[in-house]
Order: sequence, then C-alpha cells, then structure tokens
Amino acid sequence: MQRSILWVLIAFLAVSCNQTVNKEGDNQEASKTEQIISATIVELLAAPADYQDKEVAVSGMVTHVCKHGGQKCFIVADDGETQIRIVPGGDIDEFKVEMEGSTIAFKGTFRVQTAVLAEEQLEDYESKEHHEEEQSHSSAEKAEYFLEAVDFKEVTQ
Repeated sequence: MQRSILWVLIAFLAVSCNQTVNKEGDNQEASKTEQIISATIVELLAAPADYQDKEVAVSGMVTHVCKHGGQKCFIVADDGETQIRIVPGGDIDEFKVEMEGSTIAFKGTFRVQTAVLAEEQLEDYESKEHHEEEQSHSSAEKAEYFLEAVDFKEVTQ
C-alpha cells in the first residue's frame, strides 16, 4: 500500500513539474506575440518614429504589385487614398501580381528609408517605363516609409 502511495506521489510531482515548464514556454510565446504591434496604415504614417524598426502587423487591399520582379506592392488604407509600400523580406522572394485586389495582412518591420536609399529609389522610379505617368501609388512609392514584410496571408471577409 505504501508503495502505491509513493508511486502516485512521484507521478503527481512529475506531472506538476512538467506543467510548470509548459507555462514558461507559453509565457515566452506570449511575449513574442506581444512584441508585434498591430497598426493601421494611417497610424503608421501619422507617427512613423513610434514604429520605426519595430515589428508591426498591418493589412489593406493590394492596389498594385510591381510587374518587374514583384519586389514591391502597395496596400491602401480604409480611407481609400492613403497607401504604403511593402517590400519582401525574410523568406519572401517576391509578391505575385495575382494579389492585386485582395485584402492581405502583412507582418514585418516598419522602416524609414535613408537619404541614399531614397535617392536610389527615386532614380529607379523615374527610369521605369511603367512609371512615366503618375499612378495612385506614386506618392507611396516615393515615400521614405515602408514595411519590410516577413510574412503575409490573405484576409477572408
């Protein structure tokens, strides 16, 4: 009888210790999730210093995907006018043209472009045939703010 009680006690302690480890793992996962800031496009652009180099989640309808390699796309805010440029990062090689018209949720790092990169971007912008005419995403393309996406998924409504 005493052996049975001892085995039950050992089993109880083993299970209790294992649950403590799982809780610590859950807390680490929760702290990772808490570091991602959910923001709207308007919020990002209204206070860029608050988000600079931070991991953010943002969503919007894709209005344009660059047809020259899919190295950037643009999403529009709920106001129908404000747009932000999204560039691929991490394991994302390119964006597909088929994304246009879809609402996509992006996760990535909000960046402020340096003066040197901005000048290169402007030269690239002005050299492309498909950009000879002003387009709805033109101001977002020239803007110094962008999101370097590491993950994205289509939002079903």
